[in-house]
Amino acid sequence: MIEPIEKKQLDNIATWMIPIAETKLPTPLKGVFFMDGNPLPDTCITMYNLEWDTQTLSLVLPVFAPLQWTFHNSFAGWLLLIGAQIARFTYKIQFEDETLQRSQIMAFAFGLTIPKWILNFTMIQDENSPNGDIWYRKNIFFGMFPGLGDYTLRKVVDADGNYTPAFPEMLSKAPNECLVIVRNL
Repeated sequence: MIEPIEKKQLDNIATWMIPIAETKLPTPLKGVFFMDGNPLPDTCITMYNLEWDTQTLSLVLPVFAPLQWTFHNSFAGWLLLIGAQIARFTYKIQFEDETLQRSQIMAFAFGLTIPKWILNFTMIQDENSPNGDIWYRKNIFFGMFPGLGDYTLRKVVDADGNYTPAFPEMLSKAPNECLVIVRNL
């Protein structure tokens, strides 16, 4: 099912990319994150409103879920957003242990797991960022192209809804107008 799409502004993202339900999400994962250096036309994500599995230390992040992900308001952004909706593109983020320092990210499309030999993604917390303000997203494509499309996740809105020092940098690097999927009423 294709959900409606709206245009929003990144300069007030703390007012609309917010937690709606308590999900036991660990504090380092709370907030809004800017995908700094991402070569694709998407800008911010949040893990709010996703069920945190305390047993497996994991969460499932549907790219197509309402107000989870922002896309550039461009032709490429529209293509990526519509493609994510059609394919029901989803990530499962599985942490190694309770320190939440390292995770493996499994990708799914059309309900099927994309094998690690095709897409091998990890997320590693910066060791100097114990509050989860900086994460490194590492990629290996087809088992032989490491580093292609790597980027840094920077927290731009903290768990209390306040803008962080990384927020102005995000505004200087990303187009302010973005596209988001919204809930179908």
